[in-house]
Amino acid sequence: MKIKFLLSSLLIVVLASCSHNDTTDNTNAADAVPTLYMPIKLNNFWRYDVSTTLNGGTPSASKDSLYVGNDTLVTFKKMKSSAVQPAGTTPSGFYSNVLHNNALRIDGTRLRLTGTVNLQIPGLTTTPITINLSDFIIFKDNATSGTELNSVSNSFTQNVQISSQTYPLNFNYTFRAVSDDNLNSLTSNGHTYSDIKKTKLVLNLTVTYPTVISGIATTVTVLPAQDAIVMTESYCKNIGVVYNNTLIHYELNPSAVTLLNIPSNVPTSATINQDEFLSNYHLN
Repeated sequence: MKIKFLLSSLLIVVLASCSHNDTTDNTNAADAVPTLYMPIKLNNFWRYDVSTTLNGGTPSASKDSLYVGNDTLVTFKKMKSSAVQPAGTTPSGFYSNVLHNNALRIDGTRLRLTGTVNLQIPGLTTTPITINLSDFIIFKDNATSGTELNSVSNSFTQNVQISSQTYPLNFNYTFRAVSDDNLNSLTSNGHTYSDIKKTKLVLNLTVTYPTVISGIATTVTVLPAQDAIVMTESYCKNIGVVYNNTLIHYELNPSAVTLLNIPSNVPTSATINQDEFLSNYHLN
């Protein structure tokens, strides 16, 4: 089964809440200096070589293009992305998809995102996760490693069809941005970049199933709390993201698999590793 088909068979969590918990949103002189780690002037563009591997198999290659499209709401820049190869397809890279049709703005040392983020987890449902964000901090260049920059949490119920059976499943999730390591240099795609700052975007997910067993109401944990998606962005000063890694991994509770009589041909675990390497760029 082709990786692109599996990537289209996903879970998409609908996050209606636009509230966020900004744990570092305090004003001081250092925070007022505009970040140089994501130049977002009009018509700037970045192109990425994308390599996607499913369950340790043969990598699938593609190419994406990301660019600054136009101004919106004065201080925001509208980001656009497209597939360069295969032509006529949607971008396959998670980083390009996270920014596609969304608005970015520089707020001192912070980079804020407003728009809709689609996060994909194969094998759980064919219905697309959609997260609506408002002024969500995805990067802060002077944050200490391990600092949570923002988070949003919510829950919802969705009828999910597994084989011929439909289950009303409860989804509980948290989407957060966390500052990661600083590197003096990073070699990617044959190029060495200096002054690197990393950020992680993490989707933690729990899935449960309310049911009745022997006349007693109970809740079965289908997916124990897991960081189902971890996206690590590597920003280079005066360039932007030069490398992005996305790890998607989940394992269903074996007891729930037996209880729900999930057929053996339905995936109960998956691991997708994706690398996006900057190949060339243009900055105005």
